[in-house]
Amino acid sequence: MEAHTASKSMIAEAHARIDNEIALLKLPICALLTQKNSLLPVSRLPCEILATIFLYQAHSFYQDPRYSGTWRAAPPWANVSYVCHHWRNVALSCQSLWSFLFVSPPRWTEELLSRSKTVPLRIRIDVGFTCQRAMIFKLFQKVTTDVTRIQDLSLKLPTLPYNLIEGVLSKLSTPAPLLHTLHLCIPDLGEDGEDGIYPDTLFNRETPALRSLEFCYSHMPWSSPIFTTLSTLRLRNIPSSSQPTITELLAMLRRIPDLTHLYLENAFRSAKDALTSQHTLLSESLDLPHLSRLALIAPFSAVVVFLSNVTVPLKTEIRLSCRRNIDTTESYTPLYPLLERRFNTTSDVGTVIRTLNIKTTSRDAGFVLSTSERDCDVSFYSDGRRLHEDWGCCIPLKLETDVSSSKDLEHLVGDICRIISMAHLHTLIHLASERSLLSLSFIRATFGNLQELQLIKLIELGVAEWISALSPGSCKRTHSIEKAPDIFAPALAELHVTAVFFADTCHPRSPECSGSVQCLRKALACRKAKGSALKKLVIAGSYYVSNAQVRDLRRVVDEVVWDGYTGSSDGEDKS
Repeated sequence: MEAHTASKSMIAEAHARIDNEIALLKLPICALLTQKNSLLPVSRLPCEILATIFLYQAHSFYQDPRYSGTWRAAPPWANVSYVCHHWRNVALSCQSLWSFLFVSPPRWTEELLSRSKTVPLRIRIDVGFTCQRAMIFKLFQKVTTDVTRIQDLSLKLPTLPYNLIEGVLSKLSTPAPLLHTLHLCIPDLGEDGEDGIYPDTLFNRETPALRSLEFCYSHMPWSSPIFTTLSTLRLRNIPSSSQPTITELLAMLRRIPDLTHLYLENAFRSAKDALTSQHTLLSESLDLPHLSRLALIAPFSAVVVFLSNVTVPLKTEIRLSCRRNIDTTESYTPLYPLLERRFNTTSDVGTVIRTLNIKTTSRDAGFVLSTSERDCDVSFYSDGRRLHEDWGCCIPLKLETDVSSSKDLEHLVGDICRIISMAHLHTLIHLASERSLLSLSFIRATFGNLQELQLIKLIELGVAEWISALSPGSCKRTHSIEKAPDIFAPALAELHVTAVFFADTCHPRSPECSGSVQCLRKALACRKAKGSALKKLVIAGSYYVSNAQVRDLRRVVDEVVWDGYTGSSDGEDKS
């Protein structure tokens, strides 16, 4: 027994000795690998550049609305400190890398606060659920220990008891000298059904560095000094009972002389009475000379009265989503002089419209006007989600509104194309979630005389009216249309059709175009015979297209690009 015990002891000692020898051998190997890694190009980057790359990654996470952190995970950018010894040293010595605070485990919150030392903090707490209430409050208590360090604060909370919200806001009652960006989104802020208004004592009214402010669901008193230093203001979904009137709104904006970005989304009251009485001009107008971006989602009357009383530079990008009361006789006419004054000017060549994107449904119409010739296929924003996705893209105006009928739609599209010069239009895009909704006579009269139009894109619509419009007058099956040109858009060089429904059969004896590929081929052949041949045709994701039909198209068009999709229900290649 004793011999067995002694044998085990000797084996254990041997294992320990061998492990020590292995460790001693590993150390020089690790040292050699470190030296080898140091010769790689990435390892020879200056520490300052490497730290900048790390910061870029962390900032990308911070700005990405899809990432809000979790209760269990470490910050993703912390992984750079686990790659190698050199990267870890660089990461730990970069205090700003650890200044981005999210919803994270308490251990990591403490670690981030410790590693960031004294640099300004960027805090984003985005919680979309009501559980973990106590944890939310504890987290907020920890990250707001020193409010004077906060540079950016984004606080988006679910519906919480009033006493808990009150406790959260009480932590923000001291001055915030470094605060640059503040986003507060707290629903049901008011107690016992009262309107949600943040206390005027927020940050003790001392935010000298504040430049960007966003309020959602609730707001500060409109006379608060917190607004005066702003360059960016965004108000979203303010309760109707506490929305400012036009007069109150202009009075507040008048105290923000350096405003550059203004986004008002369901944030101020209707001005129907002023519009009905034609008293759209208030006693004192407002000039915002530095404004570069303006977005309004509001009732039609409020938009008109606002634009009638606010002067902005011609270079300002404007996004409008307005709704009429279609149960009345409210007309879009009051909006037209405002648009005409803005675009029909000879002093600013930058407002020449080169691309027009039209989206139509049976209830809505949207317009995107661009000074660029291409790459303007941007999304519309009926719910506001895409409102901010296309700034800086050469789009001076984006307009979305309601329509009550096809006739109402044609009047609106026609008026827009009349009051805003389309003489230099290069690209026309028409997207319709249903049929075209624009009649043949309207299409030819409105777009047929555009001498510089070179590209038309048709998306998700029936194309019978457009095919008929493309046909020269002498080739059309119907009689020539009054005021319509013999050659529709004579400079037209390209036609793109995407996800459109061609008719599956052609009816040669019918007086009307059926909208089939054969009809398109005939129209393009007639254009070619008239000396206005199409140079390029693109067909993608469209229904009832066959190989034989595409071969026929290539006889009348220089270049035909087809993705091979037929769209027939049985998958057969119909000829």
